[in-house]
Amino acid sequence: MSAVHDTADVVVIGGGGAGLTAAAHAAAEGASVIVLEKAPHPGGSTGLSVGSFSAARTTYQRRAGVEDTVADFIADMATANGDLESRENTELRELLARDSGPAFEWLAALGIGFLGPTPEPPFRLPRMHNVMPHSGVYITALLRECRRRGVQIVLNARVDALLTGEEGEVLGARASGRRYSARRGVILATGDYSAAADLKARFVHPDAAAVPPINTAATGDGHRLGTAAGGQLTQMDRLAEGLRFTPLPRSGLVARLPASRATSGLLAWGARQAPRVTARVARGALTSWMAPSAAMIDHGAILVSRHGRRLADESVESAQARATARSGGPAYLVFDHAVAQLFSGWPHPVSTFPGVAYAYVPDYRRLRPDVYHEAPSLHGLAARIGAEADVLGDTVQRWNSAVAGGQDLEFGRKPPRRGIDQPPYYALGPLHPFVTLADGGLTVDPDLRVLRPDGSAIPGLRAAGSAGQGGLQLVNHGLHIAWAVVSGRRAGTLSARDPARDAPLPLTEPPSALPQSPNS
Repeated sequence: MSAVHDTADVVVIGGGGAGLTAAAHAAAEGASVIVLEKAPHPGGSTGLSVGSFSAARTTYQRRAGVEDTVADFIADMATANGDLESRENTELRELLARDSGPAFEWLAALGIGFLGPTPEPPFRLPRMHNVMPHSGVYITALLRECRRRGVQIVLNARVDALLTGEEGEVLGARASGRRYSARRGVILATGDYSAAADLKARFVHPDAAAVPPINTAATGDGHRLGTAAGGQLTQMDRLAEGLRFTPLPRSGLVARLPASRATSGLLAWGARQAPRVTARVARGALTSWMAPSAAMIDHGAILVSRHGRRLADESVESAQARATARSGGPAYLVFDHAVAQLFSGWPHPVSTFPGVAYAYVPDYRRLRPDVYHEAPSLHGLAARIGAEADVLGDTVQRWNSAVAGGQDLEFGRKPPRRGIDQPPYYALGPLHPFVTLADGGLTVDPDLRVLRPDGSAIPGLRAAGSAGQGGLQLVNHGLHIAWAVVSGRRAGTLSARDPARDAPLPLTEPPSALPQSPNS
């Protein structure tokens, strides 16, 4: 049996946005807190994100003359859900809508500056607040608050088992062979399972296993730990797959800006005073991480492999991602002058940040010469992207025949009105497959307690963020970070208020809840 390494009132597993928020709020209630983070540094998916935060009834909205309500926010989330509305966890959605405003104000009070609110259709009112200068400021501010409140953060500490009592109550955790005792409770804040090949294959599709994640540390640890303790998973088929340009390290002036209170506030003020400059910076961000608009495919673009062959029905994002992964990647979006002209100005952006900026074909030519390719002939375009000229030429010819005949016999895509036949010819790429979101999670109640299949709560165990998404759909930008902070605040506060336990830790070591390989 391993010795107890340390004891705290609350043990938080995961040092991303949800975990650090939970830790700060538990500490604010007077609890002693330990955060166990498996990576060499905190941050999680929040630190890798674009950083938008959608909320209702914020001071930013009121300053902009936007009169919002919790009820309107709920109604707009229902509209955005579309066919997924029947799967929504309405209790958690109400919690998100109600607490998003206070959560946002708390972040602002920590010194985080935002641009906004900006529109984000189909929401009827502007609710999206975009962090300045980048998402790293969330982590910087949260770490500062945690340290101010005496939170102990342990890095390189991967939890492989929860320690439970005779009645199934969670009493602590084991990380890197050391035991951590939690007098009041444990919070799972480990992110999603976008990097867990076995979970993607099991719950989604075997081909989804090969699609890599944005966050390679998102291996579903909390999902595994929670189920090993008796919890239940829900909606694990909710996986967002697609193609993206290779995410570039933050470069230039924005990357060099410190994620500090002063910088964030100054940039937010400057953005309000100089929206044209803000839009220029945002266009650079758009061309750095976004995928080309699906509307380009609707107007006739096709997706080809590095050899020049079509890969899949381009109208299905998951098919694009899986086929590109199977081919060994990367892929290129190929189109002609007619499409390039159409997407060179309003209202046809290649990529968009609603209400802030729109990036068009000329922006890619100027800002991303590494992914923008143009040639007077298909033979020349093939040379530009490293494809086989005969293969690309044959691919386009067969596609044009499918368009003319009104039937795509190869992949079953509904052909557009016109083919690829007006030189010069263009390609955007390389495009790489990614899992951007994995929205299944542990079943939780509105107090973020992890639930067993019979609906009873596991004593001493809560989950926040993606690990505790609980069937919440989050279909629109800015909702995932909002949920991370809303759920983290509530989980941390309530865990700190739970009565202290004096039950001893189990004498025997539990088996690891994690697979031998994190991506097995």
